[in-house]
Amino acid sequence: MKIKTKIPLTFILLLMFIYSASAQTGMEEYFYQSGKIKVVVGVAAIVLVGLLVYLWRLDNRVTRMEKDQKGGKS
Repeated sequence: MKIKTKIPLTFILLLMFIYSASAQTGMEEYFYQSGKIKVVVGVAAIVLVGLLVYLWRLDNRVTRMEKDQKGGKS
Protein backbone atom coordinates (compact mmCIF):
# COMPACT_ATOMS: atom_id res chain seq x y z
CA MET A 1 0.00 0.00 0.00
CA LYS A 2 1.07 3.54 -0.61
CA ILE A 3 1.91 5.78 2.32
CA LYS A 4 -0.97 8.07 1.34
CA THR A 5 -3.47 5.29 2.00
CA LYS A 6 -1.84 4.02 5.19
CA ILE A 7 -2.26 7.30 7.07
CA PRO A 8 -6.07 7.60 6.62
CA LEU A 9 -6.56 3.90 7.37
CA THR A 10 -4.55 4.23 10.57
CA PHE A 11 -6.57 7.30 11.55
CA ILE A 12 -9.87 5.49 10.91
CA LEU A 13 -8.79 2.48 12.97
CA LEU A 14 -7.71 4.75 15.81
CA LEU A 15 -11.09 6.49 15.78
CA MET A 16 -12.88 3.13 15.82
CA PHE A 17 -10.95 2.04 18.92
CA ILE A 18 -11.62 5.33 20.68
CA TYR A 19 -15.32 5.13 19.87
CA SER A 20 -15.58 1.55 21.11
CA ALA A 21 -14.02 2.58 24.42
CA SER A 22 -16.68 5.25 24.99
CA ALA A 23 -19.72 4.74 27.22
CA GLN A 24 -22.62 2.71 25.89
CA THR A 25 -25.91 4.35 25.04
CA GLY A 26 -29.35 2.92 25.70
CA MET A 27 -29.63 1.65 22.15
CA GLU A 28 -26.33 -0.22 22.39
CA GLU A 29 -27.44 -1.81 25.65
CA TYR A 30 -30.69 -2.93 23.99
CA PHE A 31 -28.83 -4.60 21.13
CA TYR A 32 -26.42 -6.31 23.53
CA GLN A 33 -29.23 -7.59 25.73
CA SER A 34 -31.36 -8.82 22.85
CA GLY A 35 -28.39 -10.48 21.14
CA LYS A 36 -28.79 -8.47 17.95
CA ILE A 37 -25.47 -6.63 18.22
CA LYS A 38 -23.87 -9.20 15.92
CA VAL A 39 -26.44 -8.40 13.25
CA VAL A 40 -25.82 -4.66 13.60
CA VAL A 41 -22.05 -5.08 13.41
CA GLY A 42 -22.41 -7.46 10.45
CA VAL A 43 -24.60 -5.06 8.48
CA ALA A 44 -22.25 -2.16 9.25
CA ALA A 45 -19.26 -4.23 8.12
CA ILE A 46 -21.01 -5.23 4.88
CA VAL A 47 -21.86 -1.59 4.14
CA LEU A 48 -18.30 -0.44 4.83
CA VAL A 49 -16.80 -3.22 2.70
CA GLY A 50 -19.22 -2.35 -0.10
CA LEU A 51 -18.21 1.30 0.04
CA LEU A 52 -14.52 0.42 0.02
CA VAL A 53 -14.93 -1.91 -2.98
CA TYR A 54 -16.93 0.76 -4.80
CA LEU A 55 -14.25 3.41 -4.16
CA TRP A 56 -11.48 1.02 -5.21
CA ARG A 57 -13.24 0.20 -8.49
CA LEU A 58 -13.99 3.88 -9.11
CA ASP A 59 -10.32 4.75 -8.56
CA ASN A 60 -9.29 2.05 -11.04
CA ARG A 61 -11.72 3.39 -13.64
CA VAL A 62 -10.56 6.99 -13.21
CA THR A 63 -6.91 5.90 -13.42
CA ARG A 64 -7.63 3.94 -16.61
CA MET A 65 -9.47 6.94 -18.11
CA GLU A 66 -6.57 9.23 -17.24
CA LYS A 67 -4.11 6.87 -18.91
CA ASP A 68 -6.30 6.64 -22.02
CA GLN A 69 -6.63 10.43 -22.18
CA LYS A 70 -2.86 10.98 -21.86
CA GLY A 71 -2.19 8.31 -24.49
CA GLY A 72 -4.59 9.89 -26.97
CA LYS A 73 -3.05 13.37 -26.77
CA SER A 74 0.52 12.26 -27.45
